[in-house]
Amino acid sequence: MRASRKFIRVTKFLLAGVTVFCVSWIASVNEWHSRVRWVERRAGNAGRGVEGLSTMRTIVAYSEGKQAEMERPSPVTCDRLPAFPKIPYFNRTWSPHAYSDSWQRVKGTSVSLYAAYYDERAPQRYVRILAIFHGRNISAGEPLFCQTRPFNAIEDSIEVVAAKPLEMWWHEWDATSSTVETPLLLSCPLTDSLNDLSVVSIVTEPCEDPGNAFVLKPSKKLTEYKRTFTICVKDMKFNKNMAQNLVEWIETNKILGVDLIDVYIDEINEETQNVLLRYKDQGYVRLFHVPIKYSFERSLWQRRRDHLITYNDCLYRNLVESEYIVPLDVDEILLPKIAFNLSDLLTRLREHGWNPKEYSAILVQNVFFFDFMQGVHKYKFFKNDSNKSKIYVKRDNVRINDAINIDIDKIELEDDSNSFSMTDLHNLDKEDLNKYGIKCKRKIPIPKLSQNIIRSALVSPVGYYSKSMMLTRRVLTAFNHYPLTNLGMTGFAGWSAPFSEVQLNHYKESCNTTMVAECVRYGQRARVDRTALRLHPRLTHALAAALCHKIKTL
Repeated sequence: MRASRKFIRVTKFLLAGVTVFCVSWIASVNEWHSRVRWVERRAGNAGRGVEGLSTMRTIVAYSEGKQAEMERPSPVTCDRLPAFPKIPYFNRTWSPHAYSDSWQRVKGTSVSLYAAYYDERAPQRYVRILAIFHGRNISAGEPLFCQTRPFNAIEDSIEVVAAKPLEMWWHEWDATSSTVETPLLLSCPLTDSLNDLSVVSIVTEPCEDPGNAFVLKPSKKLTEYKRTFTICVKDMKFNKNMAQNLVEWIETNKILGVDLIDVYIDEINEETQNVLLRYKDQGYVRLFHVPIKYSFERSLWQRRRDHLITYNDCLYRNLVESEYIVPLDVDEILLPKIAFNLSDLLTRLREHGWNPKEYSAILVQNVFFFDFMQGVHKYKFFKNDSNKSKIYVKRDNVRINDAINIDIDKIELEDDSNSFSMTDLHNLDKEDLNKYGIKCKRKIPIPKLSQNIIRSALVSPVGYYSKSMMLTRRVLTAFNHYPLTNLGMTGFAGWSAPFSEVQLNHYKESCNTTMVAECVRYGQRARVDRTALRLHPRLTHALAAALCHKIKTL
């Protein structure tokens, strides 16, 4: 009797343990759907193309509506193995005058596929696919399935799973018509890790022959990241010569400790091309074709949607190799105020509360350095009884936006010091610049970061025009300014860095209400900001060396 009770207790404990394990594993598998079921079926050894059952593993998953109709989904039965797809080759590395459309369609749908990636950041492995579809509500369309199989066509084994679509856009951002194309992330869970080359396709029926295919190459798992900071530059399209500004921007980021810059190119002139190609040869820049080229037919809001494909391609390219990605434009510098580089900045931010276990990104507040605010040496300062020097300067011909016909007649210029005591910018390191200039027979310019020291006094609120350092291990989908969705987190998971530690210097010619709705407020008050001058000695020497010795074709 006692032995019987002991056996019953042991059995209960074992059942409880098995139940906990199963529930935990199912929960980890179903990042995207708590009701997914899967079965494994093996049958026959019929060859490909022969009627009958082939060795095939099928994971069955249904939409929310279908799950509600059924208490338990049934296995899919296929009378043959879907045909091995034709695998197209896409060279997405940029080169001048070489661009081809690298999208694949899903037959019978408005969905187009861009690229596929293997995601092993969590115990549950996934295939992630970047896509775009016509419309605003992907759930209203046909269900999609992933077929994943070994690259070795001899092995008859396919894993089929319902693809979970995630729209990479917040509909509150725009109120345009339904005639838009919305960026999409398709997620497909795997029962086993991928150890060798595999092929993934998207279909509308589990057993149909695929009309698209991507090769998945699992990366060798690294014990630590190769890089800490990788910058992502979206869809570069410039008709004017950006060569000199680009050299300064790249050299500034090198000084700040950025390890690599991924640039997506739409259209640039020859001088700008030469700069990027030379930095590519040095191994500091990687160049890619834009996923979607610019066209006049695509509205501003559509272009913003298009850019999400670029940013998320950059994210998933860097999952294994880079700890952070930083989406930046070439007129933006993420500038530490006390630390001398970004790595030291991270150390300081941890003391302020940055915890990578709780957050997915560090948000940095934006400040605008408008060109029309510069020319500080022309201003005349006077002292008053307060501790702040102010002057109201009439600015003729400064028009923020012609469409709304706003002129700024007065700019309140503020300086935190009691007097404006600063060496004439034209004399900064004049001797060294002349020495370099004589050596390479060209004039070395004073860096823009040193010349433009007047910014708008209005600091953008947290989340407005901010940029962020995103943790690749935590971000599921990325936006220009911050993560849209995160792994294992709900809601917004960004952490705002103290403005006393870091700021985003944004250098713009003027203010356009299409981009900055509060142009009037940003343009009425200005402030002297010398933060970037701490980089001046190193930057002038780096710029001179780059222009004279490394990049002679500008």
